[in-house]
Amino acid sequence: ASTNDQRFLLVFIFGAYFGPDLRNEVPRKSALQRIAHRLPIYTSDDLGGSVFKLSEMESIYYYALRHSHPSARVKLQSLYKFLQGHLAPPVREALEDDRQFTTFFPPHLHRQSRYKGTYKVVESMVFINEPELSYMKLEDIERFKRLTGLGDLTMDRDLARSFQHGQRNDRDEERQARFYALAEARGPLGVDQDGRPLPHVLPDPNLDSQMPAAAMLLIPSLPTVEQWNRIVDAARPSIVLTGTAAARQSGPLVGLVDIGVADDAYLFRAALPGVKKDEGDFNCEVECDGKVTIKGMTTTGESRIFRTNRMFHMQTQYLCPPGPFSVSFNLPGPVEPNQFTGTFGSDGVLEGIVMK
Repeated sequence: ASTNDQRFLLVFIFGAYFGPDLRNEVPRKSALQRIAHRLPIYTSDDLGGSVFKLSEMESIYYYALRHSHPSARVKLQSLYKFLQGHLAPPVREALEDDRQFTTFFPPHLHRQSRYKGTYKVVESMVFINEPELSYMKLEDIERFKRLTGLGDLTMDRDLARSFQHGQRNDRDEERQARFYALAEARGPLGVDQDGRPLPHVLPDPNLDSQMPAAAMLLIPSLPTVEQWNRIVDAARPSIVLTGTAAARQSGPLVGLVDIGVADDAYLFRAALPGVKKDEGDFNCEVECDGKVTIKGMTTTGESRIFRTNRMFHMQTQYLCPPGPFSVSFNLPGPVEPNQFTGTFGSDGVLEGIVMK
């Protein structure tokens, strides 16, 4: 899916499956339906006092796209920006439809707030699980079906609102607050960069129970490659080396990575000594969830080298042996792959900057 396909799905799902909670409107009409039928603009006096959980809106969006290709779905950070009306346009393609959630649900009528200081809500909204199709263009319906893999636009109301999409969401904030409150009560070793406690033993923040979990692993400031490969994030190594990058012994290493963080972007630098820079042999891919994969060919580490009419038999072989390799690692958070720039310098260091 292209970026325009992502935006089309955002507009379609939140425009066709959601509508204003108007007291005297039966049946309920979606935001897109009101626009198509040119219905009069409503005021705050026409709205009911309902609230709709932000976590349920997330679930409905990902439920609609549960069968889609991953490229059709935006990450939570981008979804939140869309709901707030701040999702930036794509850099490399013209935007077909620049409408955002606040276009259909103006903030002065549908305030986004916290319900009694707990979970986040959007006021005066309703979920329409069986959207009216008569006002829609046939090509829009077919495009929605093609991108989502759905044959029917009707959603199961309960399944959609409770769908577990596996990403961090608003429900986790309350658990996280309890997690750090309990951690502080147990006596911290110190605090992290955000001023939060680092106790001896921490409970799992994703569980409602307060059973103790495994001890926290504190990473040294300059970890070795072996330590990097033992550190797991969501059951995956932080840095994964394959091919010749994994077969090296010592000396300048392929795959050493530094990561930097700014307010709106991430920077990474990867050591790639002896790696071919030809376009056909080298590739760096950045995915929406922050995963970076570098693939290429190393040219060093031969057992014999012919130079200046002489044959050299290598007594030491510390550089990577010649052949294909890959290096993969995760940036601290989700990113916009279309806003990625990289340079491969003559010093053998690949430097990339990608926007959050």
